[in-house]
Amino acid sequence: MQWKPLVRSLGGACLAASVLASAPACAGDTTQTLHNVEMSGDLLQFGVPVAGLALTWLLSRDRDTLSFDFSSLGAAPTGETTGGLNWPGPSLDGSPRRDFLVSFTRMELVTYGLKYAVDAERPNGGPRSFPSGHTASAFMGAEFIRKEYGWGWGVPAYLTASWVGYSRVETNNHYWRDVIAGALIGVAANHDFNAIKLRHGEISVSPTVVAPDSVSRPSGMSSWDDDKESGLFDGRSDMSPGLQIRWTF
Repeated sequence: MQWKPLVRSLGGACLAASVLASAPACAGDTTQTLHNVEMSGDLLQFGVPVAGLALTWLLSRDRDTLSFDFSSLGAAPTGETTGGLNWPGPSLDGSPRRDFLVSFTRMELVTYGLKYAVDAERPNGGPRSFPSGHTASAFMGAEFIRKEYGWGWGVPAYLTASWVGYSRVETNNHYWRDVIAGALIGVAANHDFNAIKLRHGEISVSPTVVAPDSVSRPSGMSSWDDDKESGLFDGRSDMSPGLQIRWTF
């Protein structure tokens, strides 16, 4: 049986059904329309990640594992470059189902940690507006699908996640800032920042210091650890912390 056409068709049908269900029966039925929009967003916030998890059984059964190693929290997987910034907890290792659980956990912890820390007021007067949990969940699923299975699967997933974000603003549950922040958190949860693999090369992000023009960095010294070992900023007060982004091919 050909799974890919079937799953794509079902995904497109679900998205179309959600949009059609949100369309007004008549021009004056605004309350019912908003209710439908909100309900579709409530369902699809789970629908996108659940679809991504389902694909790990349908398309990735031959390369999946659920083993976790907590002995080195936040460390790069074996064979990869260390020294960059990364999330605390287990790193991603290329096993789709395991990576899904790691990414989902990251997204939930960051989203609800910020919700309770910021406790911003919603447009409707409710609490904990920032960031949007619905949007974070949907975009986490969308980026997982895109990363694992390509843009052929990713485009409908991202369109669905975008609808979820729109539904939260349209129904007065969130501001656009909440939705954008939630989307960024959801996407970021799918990546380890010490080694972000791209189509052409790899990007890594690591802490460093920004030295004044008058300070000459020794040859070959380019990272935070290199600078510390060289004694470049020992006793200096004119250094500023910063981030170094590397793109290697």
